[in-house]
Amino acid sequence: MRTRPCSIPSWLAPLLIGVLLAACGPKTLKERTRHGEELSDEATPLLDGAERDLAQMDTERATKKLEEAKKLLSHPDIGLSPEGEMLQSRLSELQARIAPTRNEKARQELDASVEKQRDRVMQAMGEVNTALEALERKDAGAPQADAVLKAVERTRERLKEGQSLEARSEDYGASARRTEKLLEQATAKVRSVQQVQEFVSGPATTRQEAEALVKQAKAEKDPDKQLALYTDARARFQRCGETAKELIAKAPELEKTPIQVEGQATTPKSVATSCGTRGDSLQKTVAKLEQAKAAREKKKSASAAKSKKG
Repeated sequence: MRTRPCSIPSWLAPLLIGVLLAACGPKTLKERTRHGEELSDEATPLLDGAERDLAQMDTERATKKLEEAKKLLSHPDIGLSPEGEMLQSRLSELQARIAPTRNEKARQELDASVEKQRDRVMQAMGEVNTALEALERKDAGAPQADAVLKAVERTRERLKEGQSLEARSEDYGASARRTEKLLEQATAKVRSVQQVQEFVSGPATTRQEAEALVKQAKAEKDPDKQLALYTDARARFQRCGETAKELIAKAPELEKTPIQVEGQATTPKSVATSCGTRGDSLQKTVAKLEQAKAAREKKKSASAAKSKKG
């Protein structure tokens, strides 16, 4: 058999609610005043703690304590406490400090991140500058050029790591752009040095080899060997001129760049011109020697034929 739930007459419900409220809440002004003072006593340490948290820029902990204090100070009985108005005013002041403190903390954290990033970039740039100094030495070669390029790459990696800071810090963004320009200049310097090295090891060296062959040919007594030496020298001068023109066409700025060849200052343009001139000059020399050789061979053949008939 099911038990039917008890029903409360509608006229009795308001009376019961009134009795419960009367039993739970303060009944007199004195009791309400005491309750307000208790709320004040609970709110005060929360406000004190929030103030300490704000001094330490811990806005999250401060916000939680202020929320708890706000609940206590929003009770009507707080108005009966002698400190109630002062605590509510203090609550408002501390709440107003949350946003500025959060902003200041964010600014300090950003400054610290920027400073740390600057140090990392400056350290990397120091390696670039050291590598560039080594590249300026007279005996610098491919290893020194590679060292600069590697240092530039490391610095660009550092800049990438701090890329998010560029939009947040105008000063750092400007600094990063200046650093990138310096890296571009360093890369251009390496490219210029590599172009010079390629020219010196290519056309300029070929010209030296050709000049050495000419000197050797002049001292040679055997006309056939002399012809072979001059022919080789001519080919080298021609190759020097052609290669020089190709390199200058690829990098026009190379044309007037000062270079050192056998301890003497010159320019790629001068090397290209001299190779062309020397090649044309030897072309005539070789042609004369070839004619002389042909005449000797003809004379030799005629002599051999005459001996055979005799």
